[in-house]
Amino acid sequence: MIAGIGWIGSVLCVWSLVQQNQARFRALNLGACVALIVFNIGNGAWSGVLLNIVVAAINVRQLIALRSASGAPVRVPAADRRRVEHIEHPFASV
Repeated sequence: MIAGIGWIGSVLCVWSLVQQNQARFRALNLGACVALIVFNIGNGAWSGVLLNIVVAAINVRQLIALRSASGAPVRVPAADRRRVEHIEHPFASV
């Protein structure tokens, strides 16, 4: 059971990394963090628990910022992505 939760967290993490939409990336990555927190607690890997708690907090903060900036998840039409690519960079608001 715990191993399955770990696999789900890993798949969500990888899947989040291929997302172009910033809100979808953050939401999937947050789901991965939650699954990996449970997995790491089950295995007694406390450094992994702490790391995923910090990453989850960052994801929550960024999701709140994205929603409050526009009232909804940020979506950029494909035709405009080249012009605003620097805005969508994961570290642009840090």
